[in-house]
Amino acid sequence: MLALDGGAPSSYGGATATGGANALCQPPALIAPGCVLARPDGTEAECNGLDDDCDGSVDEGCPCTAGDVQPCFLGPPARRHIGACVDGTQTCQRGVEFAAYWGDCTGGIRPSEEKCDGLDNDCNGCADDLDGCKAQFTCPGPNDPRTPAGTPLSPYTIHGHDFFAGAVRTWSWSIQGGPCDTVMPNTPSFTLMGETSETLTFTPKLSGDYTVTMTVTPEVGAPFTCSWIVHIVGPGLRIEMCYPESSTQDLDLYVKQPGHKTPWFTGQAQTSSALDQCSWANCEANLRGNLLDPPLPAGTPFPRANWGYPNSPLSLCANTLQGAVWQGLGYCASPRLDIDNNLSEATGVPENINVDAPKDNEVFRIMVANFSGTDAHPLVNVYCDGRRVATIGAAPDRLTNFVGSNGGAAIGALWRVADVTSHVSGTQTTCTVNVVHPPGASSGFDVTVNDPRY
Repeated sequence: MLALDGGAPSSYGGATATGGANALCQPPALIAPGCVLARPDGTEAECNGLDDDCDGSVDEGCPCTAGDVQPCFLGPPARRHIGACVDGTQTCQRGVEFAAYWGDCTGGIRPSEEKCDGLDNDCNGCADDLDGCKAQFTCPGPNDPRTPAGTPLSPYTIHGHDFFAGAVRTWSWSIQGGPCDTVMPNTPSFTLMGETSETLTFTPKLSGDYTVTMTVTPEVGAPFTCSWIVHIVGPGLRIEMCYPESSTQDLDLYVKQPGHKTPWFTGQAQTSSALDQCSWANCEANLRGNLLDPPLPAGTPFPRANWGYPNSPLSLCANTLQGAVWQGLGYCASPRLDIDNNLSEATGVPENINVDAPKDNEVFRIMVANFSGTDAHPLVNVYCDGRRVATIGAAPDRLTNFVGSNGGAAIGALWRVADVTSHVSGTQTTCTVNVVHPPGASSGFDVTVNDPRY
């Protein structure tokens, strides 16, 4: 039964609107849950990324397009963006017999039991509303200057003494990443240094939200834990591709230049490098023109994909696996492939293609190629200004029967993933993503073997 008089349903916990026991906050300062009556048909009252009826699910029964990702909040609706609370995300999944549906709301920070830590844990509008609370440590919440946003592939340092200045017996840190960490648990999307020291340095390989958990055992007093979200933000359009087989076989990520609908290849795929598509051959820091067929004349510089965008600041790629090469060039190219995971220094690393400053209303087609490998299950994430807007190929909607082919002139298997349309207003970039289906179909993945069509 819903509590409509200010108390939260028991599934959420936390303080109700009766005020803190130490009278730090009193009505009407406290924020009520804001629940609404459940609909008889079980469909969410509003399709807004909220659990409007406080039944523990978000946007059930609401229409969506498979692959789309939206922010969501799994807590009393009125407590969204209050105190410690931060949105998670949910992905629209294909229905087999029914319409597409929103999956679980995961990640983020939802209301929890109030603690004496300087933070409004239950998101009721009042921090530390506990009898006799005198916080000895302070956990960070949203927009805390101690936990600013970071950038992909750049080291991010956190100092534990920013949150607790007393004597400490032990420190412990952990990080939880995004969808790629689900499909590649043995090669996480980040590296860690200092997991048991006062200072943690983690280097995120991808965009998105990373959940940081710090556990401290003081010399005096009980252990305590803080968890918060660090936003890793790359500018413009950023496309990432990961797959569980990446340590043993090689897939390749391609993005077609806006306004071009030419075939992906006109000859042997592995040595083809049309400049109207960004790939391993023409978008990395190292350009490997010696692999072209036919080869370029001796002494001819191999051209880089140039779509008319200005070069980007060196800071965006100076710390990547090919950062030294970019530093030698003195700029970051756009479009740009961070790394081809076929290289020895990048085994298992997700591939990323970046267009740092797309123009308004441009359409980019994403393609993944499996030239000669065995069956693989790639997942593609699309980010715009650091916000994940689409995830395609994640369970339960995994890509199947994606098998390459053998033979020198073969094209292999090509997955035409999605078309991404950029929407630019000032310095803000948002995107619309449309999954590509087989010709004449309204569902399914567009995969061919030895067919280079757009």
